[in-house]
Amino acid sequence: MKTNELSAAAIVATTLIAGATVAQPHTYAGKQPDTMWTYKQVDGKELQLHVFLPPDYAEDKRFPAVVVFHGGSWNGGDPSWHYPDCAYWSSRGMIAAAVSYRLRTRDKIQVPLECVKDAKSAIRFLRKNNERLKVEPDHIVAAGGSAGGQLAAATAMITAKEVNDDSYDLAISCVPNAVVGYNPWLRCQPELNPADNVVPDLPPTICFLGSKDPLPVPELGAFHEKMLAAGNASEFYVGIGAGHGFCNGRNPQNPYFYWSIELVDRFLTKHGILTGEPNIQRPEGLPAIETEAYAAEGSK
Repeated sequence: MKTNELSAAAIVATTLIAGATVAQPHTYAGKQPDTMWTYKQVDGKELQLHVFLPPDYAEDKRFPAVVVFHGGSWNGGDPSWHYPDCAYWSSRGMIAAAVSYRLRTRDKIQVPLECVKDAKSAIRFLRKNNERLKVEPDHIVAAGGSAGGQLAAATAMITAKEVNDDSYDLAISCVPNAVVGYNPWLRCQPELNPADNVVPDLPPTICFLGSKDPLPVPELGAFHEKMLAAGNASEFYVGIGAGHGFCNGRNPQNPYFYWSIELVDRFLTKHGILTGEPNIQRPEGLPAIETEAYAAEGSK
């Protein structure tokens, strides 16, 4: 084991660029949703899921699902930021949805409280309508980047009754079956902060952070350690030299996008959400990511 200052059970990644050639556009670039599903109406506004359907959606069967929440400090951002993710997950047989939710200035709301309510509603919508939408209700993943990472984790960890609204019967669970956090911004009031609400029996969680992210690595590492200490399944990966949002797929030549998607794919397979092998199509000549596990024995 190598001595290091990062949290135990982290995985460090560095980019190999020697001899790289010009990358071609990846197959996920420019993909658009197949349909829009309205999951909630509030204050006269329709909130929608931007939905990517699996190729065999017409068949008579159910599909695992993933909802992805964009970042933007609960005040900006756009669902389209995660269209590349959704395009990949639909190719893996999932119903993949980038979520539109209310924002602070545009919608004049208190954040992240009202955003968390919307995030919970998105999952309850899928579960309530699972037969009509062909969703496997016990195979739903919540993912998000930055502020969206807080929302994804909050659907699983923030349980107070007041952090819900009356859009759906609260007997319908909003807890996902797995959580994915890309540089999740776990800095908000304690009652809404997943890092302050870790308990046993939470869904399996995987997180990513760049070593140059404004959120210090030890801070997210502490969340990971809390998850493990409570007996939860948790994995934590650090991109050396990478900044905030380093896993996003809007840049088709971002090697961290493919690296992180593959790790999440294998994570979901390990926990029974997916089956089979990843089918990621990387651009020709894109530099690889070298991954070095230096304290991986602490992860589950």
